[in-house]
Amino acid sequence: MPIDDIKRTIHLRRRKNQRVMQNVARLWELGEQAQSHQELLEGLHPWGTDNQLRFDNVLPILLAVIAGCCLLSIWILPAGLPSHLAFWLALGLGFYSYLTYEQSTPIAEVIEFLEQQAITQKYSLQFYQTPVHISMPVQPSLFQAYLKNLFPLFQQGQVSNTIPVYASTVWTDDQGQQYPVLLFQYHFVNEIRVRDRNGNETKVKEVHKDLWGVFIFQVAAQGLAVTSSRKTFEFPYLHDWHTSDIQINQKLRIFGADPLQLAKTLTPAMVLRLDQLFATRSGDLLLHPEQPVLCFLGEQDLFKISTKAQNIDDISKLRGHLRTFRLAEYENLQRDLIAFLK
Repeated sequence: MPIDDIKRTIHLRRRKNQRVMQNVARLWELGEQAQSHQELLEGLHPWGTDNQLRFDNVLPILLAVIAGCCLLSIWILPAGLPSHLAFWLALGLGFYSYLTYEQSTPIAEVIEFLEQQAITQKYSLQFYQTPVHISMPVQPSLFQAYLKNLFPLFQQGQVSNTIPVYASTVWTDDQGQQYPVLLFQYHFVNEIRVRDRNGNETKVKEVHKDLWGVFIFQVAAQGLAVTSSRKTFEFPYLHDWHTSDIQINQKLRIFGADPLQLAKTLTPAMVLRLDQLFATRSGDLLLHPEQPVLCFLGEQDLFKISTKAQNIDDISKLRGHLRTFRLAEYENLQRDLIAFLK
């Protein structure tokens, strides 16, 4: 009988979506238990025959279309069905469609969680932790305020200047030299104001912008500031410097805290390293004149995941994504800054 087929179809759809939810729950458990990137990948293979990560919503969508047709029939074919019958049928089908439709939010959330775990393990990034060389406990807000006060880069917002995301790690060059590093996102907000006919200022809108960068600790304090834009810097980087290379002067602006220190620091080798660092990127590079801290800030999203994976709808695609994804901008900046510090 047709009614039996409908019941069997509904049962199969519901059971399939339940299996997907079981896969989601299993992924949460795996992400919480895996201690390394390789262990995470091994937990995804073998998975089993039922490895779907996509809900089957054909039936609720079909019911929603039928409900829409029933409502449409009230106006198009008023003599075909009693209007109240069509209305209640549409209401019932629409409500059942709403109840059985599965949002993809649980799948997106667990994939994002696994990406975060894989980033932490693959790149040894400790999110929302201070660098390892700071042995004493420091409140995050105080630590952020200290870092932002070191360099004249973090007052670009009239309304707010925050570091909402940060992660600590350690970089090691080919000579074994280690540098504690703090990777961060800088978010600032400005207001656009106009004057009305009475001369009063009125806020039109807020403009939000993000920049990304790194603090590198335990480097030589050189009092140097370099930018690929045409701006100037505030105290203490007040002394402008020009190299003997016209092309570099056109591409970079160089400032320092002390002219004598600049003359010692900007050797031909240093100028060449600056040119190579800014060859494929824009941004600001500052070395503090007193503290052993370097800061680089630019528009490249260092937390952006680069991947070829599209439409992750099963476990095998998810494993391929977590195995091959990269933080390409972060890797490139790490490589170039380590070469610059040599």
